[in-house]
Formats: sequence, structure tokens, C-alpha cells
Amino acid sequence: MCYDHRSKYLALSHIIADRIDRMLFIFALFFYVITVHGFIFQEALQVARCLTLCRNESCRNNCPRPADKFAPYPKINEEAGANISLHCKGSNALMIKHNPGIYVIEQSASNGTSDTTIVSVNGLSTFLNLTASTFYRYRFHRVTQRGVSLAETSDWFSTYAVDYQPRAVKHISLLKIEVEGKNPCELRAEIVFQPAEDRSCNYNILSWSGEHNLINFNMEKILDFRFFLRHLRYNQNNTVSVVSGNDDFSKTSNTTTFTFPTPSCLEVHNNLSICAPEMVNGLRAKYVQRHKGSYDITVSWNEPALQPDNYTLQIDSFQFEPHLLVIPGNAVEALFLDVDVGPRYDVSIVAESAGGISLLTSISESIEIAVVELSYREIIVALPTLLIIAVVFGIICMQRRNRKSKQTNMEYMHFEDSTDSLKKPLKRDYAIETGDALLSHDKFEISPQQLKLKDVLGSGAYGVVRLATLQDEFGSVTDVAVKMMKDDPTVEDIKSFHQEISIMKSAGQHPNIVSLIGYCTLYNKPLLVIEYCSKGDLQTYLRMIWQNLVNAVFERRTRLNFVPVTFVSKGTDQGKSDPYCNKVRTITNRLYDIQQDVIKYTENVTCADLLSFGRQVATGMEFLSSNRIVHRDLAARNVLVRPDRVVKISDFGLSRDIYQENVYRKKGNGKLPLKWMAIEALTHQIYTTYSDVWAFGILLWEIVTLGAMPYPGTPTNRILQLLKSGYRMERPPNCGRELYNIMYSCWNLRPQSRPTFTELKQSLDKLLSNYSENKYLNLCEVLQESADESSEPRSINAC
Repeated sequence: MCYDHRSKYLALSHIIADRIDRMLFIFALFFYVITVHGFIFQEALQVARCLTLCRNESCRNNCPRPADKFAPYPKINEEAGANISLHCKGSNALMIKHNPGIYVIEQSASNGTSDTTIVSVNGLSTFLNLTASTFYRYRFHRVTQRGVSLAETSDWFSTYAVDYQPRAVKHISLLKIEVEGKNPCELRAEIVFQPAEDRSCNYNILSWSGEHNLINFNMEKILDFRFFLRHLRYNQNNTVSVVSGNDDFSKTSNTTTFTFPTPSCLEVHNNLSICAPEMVNGLRAKYVQRHKGSYDITVSWNEPALQPDNYTLQIDSFQFEPHLLVIPGNAVEALFLDVDVGPRYDVSIVAESAGGISLLTSISESIEIAVVELSYREIIVALPTLLIIAVVFGIICMQRRNRKSKQTNMEYMHFEDSTDSLKKPLKRDYAIETGDALLSHDKFEISPQQLKLKDVLGSGAYGVVRLATLQDEFGSVTDVAVKMMKDDPTVEDIKSFHQEISIMKSAGQHPNIVSLIGYCTLYNKPLLVIEYCSKGDLQTYLRMIWQNLVNAVFERRTRLNFVPVTFVSKGTDQGKSDPYCNKVRTITNRLYDIQQDVIKYTENVTCADLLSFGRQVATGMEFLSSNRIVHRDLAARNVLVRPDRVVKISDFGLSRDIYQENVYRKKGNGKLPLKWMAIEALTHQIYTTYSDVWAFGILLWEIVTLGAMPYPGTPTNRILQLLKSGYRMERPPNCGRELYNIMYSCWNLRPQSRPTFTELKQSLDKLLSNYSENKYLNLCEVLQESADESSEPRSINAC
């Protein structure tokens, strides 16, 4: 028995050993096939493993590349299942789309150039450094653990010609809008677009929402035809334009534009601790007369979907002081008792919550005054009575006239002596109405015959400014600006006009002050003749520069110096290792050659010119303050620009001499430039040179932002509350710290702590002396909101 078992055991051992020998032989032969036939599936798996582990393009470029022609061993009888199609193309690149998996892809060209082999592990493969106007074809082998599949061959795909101009994008749409991360006050929109039939790989995106929120970036060799717009505001229209381009954007398509609104804050959050209440609806008012000129007014409105904390109401009749009332948020009616109002009055209301203040709702109402109606019987009785009274009055007048005619000889001499005094003016005499002579006769008085009025340059509440020519005594003709009052001015308007002339006379001459040439009276109206600055006011001039920059971006999008961006696929987490804010660089630090395009529209203006504008205004204000003159309306709109870029302070309509205390207290209810006013001027209506310094800081902000409206998005009736809370406008993205510190110092709460105009001029001189391109002011970056700023400008509302 033992022998038999041992025999069986030895026989089995021989069989196992024989099988092992044959497996080793097969493995040796298999290894020989690998080395003889070059690159096959084992190496493909190693390349695929490397590509899978990589998280960025640099790592993938370091993965091993196939060195030999692919030999598909061992073969398996399975289809590749690649489903090959063209994703996009350019002049020297093709991107091929296929099903996910590990594929060995062989490229062949129609011109017979050498083949290229790559390994792909995702559904998109990019082939670079191709030849323009050339056809390429691709053969796919799927690699699995079992072996290499059968080949699948694509159609022929061609690259663009070198001078090919891509076609315009077909369609742009909004895929979704969502809250931007953890910031409830901002939104993010996902935009998708449909490429044209020629399927360009390269696109330029331009988007804007509002006046100064332009963003420009490139998408090159894109993985998907979509992108994100970030940091969007609620309740805003946003416009996106897309153009497709060739590889270097030397040729671009026509523009395809898409506009979409963002939802309101309440539509997204439905929470008044985050959002301002909705605008009050259904506002109405009715009144009951208590006595002459005094009324009880009941104001009511519709109940909102969400109850605010409180309402603030105001009744303003324009003849009396406004009446304010604050009531709880659960009310839908308010009663104003014993209110003095005129024939017309306005009712306004805002709702308030922790999230902010709603938009203002206003209505205009009128008081109906009873009219006495007479019956026909009363009219018939009254007419004869009036007729009798008229006849009696006529008889008495004729008798008195006859008695006077008897004394003709006695009165004749008196009449001759008094002829001049009996001549009444046929037209209104503005000088007499004001109680003063127009102005004393001096060297500034000119003859109206020397003036020839031309086109209207501008108009406003004060009157009209017209272009004119002035001919001097030697026959020389000069262009001048003539300021005149509108028809039927009030006595106060006339006094203010005379005051402006007096201020300009007392101010004297200065290179940065608009010069007084003279004054005269035409048709009994005073005219002020001043120096003509052909480039207009600084605000319009700056806004023209802004518009020209926008035009230049549209005309030459790709000449801006920005960092190109390759967008990751939708499935990639952009918020971790490669944040969107770090990937998308909008227009950055220099204008590059864009100035050549701007020149087509206007002269070239540099950052140094803008700094010089501020320095010149500071110099002019230094001169005015040394003459103890407070301007009271210093703003870019009241600074004029000459062709040689010399700026001059103008419009002294609100200016005052302050020889006594260097202070002026406003009286009356005239309109004031609230967004340029210092906090003490808003609270106590007191104006000093210090308040002019505050306004100069706002003017600097206007210059830096190329004419933007201060406190953007904030209504004027909320400015005082905002300033009292300590808020000051943030540093614009294109403004350096040194320049921002200068403007910020102008907004010190304590007037005496603000710099003088002499100090401001010295600070700007220092910046100009150390000037280098974009160091203190970046003219190009004004086109976008900086992605590097950690905090967004605060507004009245939380969102």
C-alpha cells in the first residue's frame, strides 16, 4: 500500500513540474514578444497609472511617453468602443473626444509626416504642434487587463488654415445661478455656449454688470464649453459676450452677446436678516382738513409677505419742513396729525430690517381746494350791479380829469422836468429787483457788441452756458464761454449770479482757476464771460476715457496683457488646490498695445496725467483757500479741461467769501451735492476749507475710477447714516495704497485733522516725482473689480 501511494505521489510531482516548466517557457516567450515587438499593453498600463495619479498638467507631461510603434499584443476579440468625435480645433491643435477608459491612440497625417502615439485615460485627448491646413486620423486600441482590443479608426479631422477666421458662437445660455460659497451676498452663474460648426478651441469672454465691472479673460483648449461668472450682485443685469479665435487670437469671430438678470436677495434667501425688505407696494394717502392749511393725513400700504422691523415715512410739501414718522413693521397704516402742507405734497416710505433698507416708494398727492360756483340767477343779479358801479366810477374819473385840465399851464413845466422819471421800463430790470446796481463799472465790464453768441455748451438749474466769440479793441477774436441765467429767475438766483461774479473778481488770476474775462448786461440780464476750455468738464472727460478703454477692449481684446486660462472640466473641484480666483486673471497691470486702439477714439491719457489732474486741482484750491474762499461744490463736473491737459476749477455759484471766520453756514433749502459733502456739512450745514478738502478726496476717487459715481448703489438719503457709522469708500482695485491713503486722509471725521491743500499738493508732487508705470494708479485695471481684494465695498444693504 505504501509503495502504491508513493508511486502515485511521484507521478503527480512529475506532472506538476512539467506544467510549471511549460508556464515558464510561455512567460519567457511572452517577455520576448514584449521586447521584440516594442511598446504594448504592459507599458500602456504603466503610462496610464502615471497619468491617473497626476493632478496637474506639469505632472502629466513628465509621465513616460511611448518610444516605439505600438504592437497590439496580446490581442482580444473585443471592440474598442471609443466612439471618436472632434471636440475642438485650432491652427496647430486638435482635441479628440471619446469614451472614458485607457486607450492607446495612434495619429497619422495626410501629408505623410511621422505618426504619434499617446496613452489617454480620460475622455478627451489633445494633440499639439500640428501643421495648419492638414488632415489627421486617429486609431484607438482599448487596453484592459485581458489584453488589447481591436482597432477603431476615426474620420479625418483638419486643422485651421493660418489665416482662418473662426465663426461666431451659436448660442449662449444660463445653466444655473447659486450663492457664491459661504458669502450670502454674492452669486455665481454657470454659463454654457454652443460652438459653431468649425468648433474652435479658443474663446475670449467679456462680461460686465454695471458701469465699472468689466471682466475679460481667455479660455484656451477648453475641456467644456462653459464657464463661471463670480462675485455677481443681486438684482442686476449682466451681459456676456463671447468671440471664438484661432490659436493666437489674431483672427476672431463676430461677437455673440447674452444678457441675463440675477434674482433678488429675497428670491434666493427669503430672509430679512440677510436681505433688505422688498419695496413697499400699494402706497396711498387721504387727508382730512383740520383748519386752513392744516390736515390730518392717513397713509396706508399693502401688507408684505415678510414683515420688516419698522417703516420710516416722510411727507414733504416743499413749502414747509418735511414730517418724519417711524412705526413698527407690523403696521400697514400711519397717521400724520395736524400737518402743514401746500396744494401738493409727496409721501415716501422705506421698510427697514437687519438685512438693509428697501428701495424708496413715493407718491404725489394734491389738496383739492373748493371752488365757489355761482348759479345763473346769482349771475343775472350781479351783472347789473357791477355795471352801475362801473358807470358811477367812470363819471367821477371824468370830473376829476376836467378839473386837472384847467391847471395845464401850471403843471406843464413840472411835466417837462419829470419826463425821465415817468418813463417806465418795458422789460424787467434785474438790477433794481435785487436792490443793488448790477456791478460797479470797472475793467471787467465789456460791451455786448463785442460778443457773438453761438452754440449751447450746457445747461442746468442755474441757467445756460453758451460758446461765444469775443472781439477785443484790436479786432482779435477769441472763443469764450458765456454764462447767463434762464428766463424768469428769482431774486435769489440773481443775487447768487452777482455773487459768483464778485467771487471770481476777488479770487484773481491763477493757472488752475477759470479766468474771468468780463461781464456785461444784455436785454437787462447779466452775462458772465469766462475762459473757454474746449475739452469740457473733467467728469465727462474721464468717462470718455473709460468708454474708450471699453471700446478698445472690444476692438482688440487679445492685446491686453493677461494670464491665459485653461479651464478645468466641470467635475474638477476648483475651490481647493486651484481656486477660481487664482486661475482667472482679468485685465492686469499694463495696457500693452491697447493704447494704439484708444488713440483711434481720443488722445492717449496716462496714469501720470490723471495724477497730474489731482495735483493741479490741489494747487488751484490752495490758491482759493489762501484767499479765504470756500468753493462748496468741488467735484469733477466743476473742473474744466484744456487741450494741453491743464485743468481749471470753475463754477463758483455756491462759493462764498469767508473773511470773518473762514466758515459759511448754508441758509434756505437749495439743492446740495450730498455725495461730495463733508459729514459736518451734512449734519450742521457748515462749510469750511476743511469741507472742501473732504470734497477733494471724493474728486480724487472720481479721477481714479474714471468718472464713476461716488458711493455706487447708495441712495443720497442714506449717505449721512453711512458716514456716521464710520464707513468710507474702499480703495478702488486700480489704486495704489499711497494714493488711497491721500484720499482717505481727506475723509477724517475731525475736520482739523484733515490735510491742508498745501500738504495735499506736496503729497501728490511726491507721487509724481517717484512715478513709475502702474505703481500708484493702474489705468487698465479700472476695467475690472479686483479678485485680490478680500473685502467687497459695503453698501447700505447687507446684500
